[in-house]
Amino acid sequence: MSQAVSFEVDTYQNNRWVLECVLDDKDMALSTAKRLYDSKRFSAVRVVQETFNEDSNSSRERVIFETTVADRDNRAAKQQTAPVKVNRSERKSLKKRPRQNTKPATKTVKKSGPSLWILLLWLVAILAGGATLLYYLQSL
Repeated sequence: MSQAVSFEVDTYQNNRWVLECVLDDKDMALSTAKRLYDSKRFSAVRVVQETFNEDSNSSRERVIFETTVADRDNRAAKQQTAPVKVNRSERKSLKKRPRQNTKPATKTVKKSGPSLWILLLWLVAILAGGATLLYYLQSL
């Protein structure tokens, strides 16, 4: 079973992933991705490992590294602030919120205009008058 493994370095530009380069070495692909990301020109960078099986003529892809601007910002914020420990006795207990009514309030709305029965009665009267008129015209 012969397999070829390659590593794609992708950058996120203009709301889509763009292929930057394809490498055979995993460490080189990871260092390239980190270098591109540290340049701050891209909002996200990822490395995709593609394994091509020559016997079955199929390939598998999986993301082995991905980082975004949010990751960079979180890492910077974490380095700036020291973790604060809170004594358990100082914690306040959570208050239960009152239960909200999940059913919508049903209001009876008075409809304006003729009811369905009146409209139906008018339709029958018009049809009967039309049938009578046709019968009269046919007998002439």
